[in-house]
Amino acid sequence: MDKRWIYALLASLIIVPVLVYFVGGLIVGPYEGEGGLIEMMGIIYVDAMTGHWSAWVLLLSPLLLVGIWKACATLRSITPG
Repeated sequence: MDKRWIYALLASLIIVPVLVYFVGGLIVGPYEGEGGLIEMMGIIYVDAMTGHWSAWVLLLSPLLLVGIWKACATLRSITPG
């Protein structure tokens, strides 16, 4: 497996929720839950496990980005010109 996929998976599961927490705090104000970052991450993971598509889109966005880059590189290598 390509190392980029592993890094993207780690980013998906850890870095993205942390960034959402801190950037969201800057944009819309502090998180209202009592558990802070850990509680918010737990809510995202529970939502993903129960099939909420928005949680999946959030968590898988780095993997989607790597997939798009890989598809573009593949298309570029097989396209004449």
